[in-house]
Amino acid sequence: MDNDNPLLKALPPAVDYLSYLTILEYNLTPKQLPILHDLLQNTTFTANVGWDVVHLLLPFLPESRICLQDVARLGNPREVVLKVTELLEALGTADAATNDAAEEGEGNSSELEQTTKTHAEVPFFNEVTFSQEHDASSVPSVHKVQDRPRKSPSKVSQFGVLVEMLAILHPRIKTKHPSRFLSTSLQPLLSAYASLLTHDDAINAVLDFIETFAGNQRPKLPPRKSSMQVVTQPPRGVLDAAPDPEANEEPVAPEENDLQQRLIQSFLTFVVEGYMSSLPAGDDIVAMCWSTRLRQHSYPEKAVPGKDSACEAFEKDESLHRQDSIVGQILALARDLNLAPEELVTTLVEPEYLTGDNSDDLPSSASDVPLSRPGCLYLLCATIASNVFFHAPSNIPHLSTFPIYSKILRNFLSPEQLAGSIGTGSLSLIDSLLFLESYISETPGFGKSLPDDKLFNSHLQCLSLLSANTPSRTLRYNAHVLASRVFHAHPSDDRRFAIIQDNLEHCPYENLKASAIGWLKDEIIDARRLGPPTSPSTRPTETEEESTPFRPGTCMSIMADYVFLRPTDMTDDAFLAHQNYFLAVLNLYYLLLTMGGLGEYIHVDTIKPGPDYDTNRDWLTDMADRIKKFREDNDGEEEAGMGLMEGLIAMCHDKAHSAS
Repeated sequence: MDNDNPLLKALPPAVDYLSYLTILEYNLTPKQLPILHDLLQNTTFTANVGWDVVHLLLPFLPESRICLQDVARLGNPREVVLKVTELLEALGTADAATNDAAEEGEGNSSELEQTTKTHAEVPFFNEVTFSQEHDASSVPSVHKVQDRPRKSPSKVSQFGVLVEMLAILHPRIKTKHPSRFLSTSLQPLLSAYASLLTHDDAINAVLDFIETFAGNQRPKLPPRKSSMQVVTQPPRGVLDAAPDPEANEEPVAPEENDLQQRLIQSFLTFVVEGYMSSLPAGDDIVAMCWSTRLRQHSYPEKAVPGKDSACEAFEKDESLHRQDSIVGQILALARDLNLAPEELVTTLVEPEYLTGDNSDDLPSSASDVPLSRPGCLYLLCATIASNVFFHAPSNIPHLSTFPIYSKILRNFLSPEQLAGSIGTGSLSLIDSLLFLESYISETPGFGKSLPDDKLFNSHLQCLSLLSANTPSRTLRYNAHVLASRVFHAHPSDDRRFAIIQDNLEHCPYENLKASAIGWLKDEIIDARRLGPPTSPSTRPTETEEESTPFRPGTCMSIMADYVFLRPTDMTDDAFLAHQNYFLAVLNLYYLLLTMGGLGEYIHVDTIKPGPDYDTNRDWLTDMADRIKKFREDNDGEEEAGMGLMEGLIAMCHDKAHSAS
């Protein structure tokens, strides 16, 4: 009978609320949840027990969700919000190994349940002793529920319902300084989210929470699919909440409203940073793949036949399409929160930006609250991408390589960094940096306003190091294309020639030297816009030759010592490390031979690296001999690059002999 139910029999005033909580802890089962739900409709009862039943209810998810909503709606919001914040903090600091076990259902209790099991952990109960007010005879008998194997709710489902509770609780708090409660909740919430970055359900819950503060400025999105049993929109009745029993009738000051909005803006930028850092990076698709999608969008004629482009992959693949959808929701929230692109740019270009301090003092004004710089970059790129790929209206501010983008790049890839570390960080961040500069490079006026040589060289070096160090081959190629575009945009032939010569002479990275060879090849082609010569009259005149340092008659004679490195002077390891470089040189060599008589004009087939080079040998023969020796030294071990070099050497020999 219901009268024998311990939850009903022990109802206050039969016992005090503290004793009742002990009885509840020992008798709570899934079958008792409907009874508890009915009891929680009494606001006095819920205000007294609500904040300390949250941790008791979490292990019974998803069945206990409605009871947790009752607590959020009808409990004391100031007390319950602190309890929810405490539980979120426990989620964020829980041991990863234990979390994994809980996710797989191993064990009978979750890490969160273990962390919050005793009343002693809650300061309120430290000052209350059960035996001081009641002796054993005054407390109804407690029938302890036998422990039964029960799969613990996943960490992400606990996170989802706690975030849902915060979305209900914070609007209920009526105080002169609501930002104090909000700022106290946001850091634990962010830490808990950081431990669940790979779960779409976690980002969905966080975005719904943020939407609570963004206002009803746009129609609700259709419900998103979720693997956890927490709906994305509050159910009917959630908004029918009890008033704050400690409500302050004083109006909230305008500066307080500004501070609250700034807190949510800041929170969104850090959430974006976390979400983007969690995106997978494959061989062809890296995170949002913005830089590759822009390159393929701008140059569709360069698409690989029979292979889906990155743009097509994001349309066809469900997980990639979901990434676009989530980023679109984030961008919509940024607009609702009045986070303007101009403010994003300001945060990105400032040499020093507010990072906050480690003190426990709560922010007193909006100016004390920092935005995440990586988060601002992602939001700016998302704004541009939505306009370029989806033709969404957007207010994109004026951007230029110099000085705006160069400042942004320096803030993320400081020239003071070790050169070898530039490009080894977040691939999502690198993709976004490349996308932003690629977008700028396609706008009118690109390359028309250049800085002094020192700043230009530093900027080009950062882009080049990305193409050298980034582990993703897709991003390396995108960085190479971009660095080449920036290099060729410099209007001075002499300056471009000096950059190539300096790279070939001093750069320690062989793949950057290979890029410089590619730039040299492009410049020679550009300097020879005339068609294939059929007679000496079509060769460049002396005036034409003097107009550019890339004139073929003298260019290679100046560059030969730096271009045609001696393979016979290298160890096997060094020769192997130079594979890409020698492939680039052989391509240049072949180009010179095939430029309609140009090779004969500059005698490329007899080029020798330096005055002390053996006059009885030529560079191509030494290359072929060095490849043969490499195979002999390595027991015939084959390297793909060696075969490619042999093929190019044979082509060069054939072309040189046919020309003679």
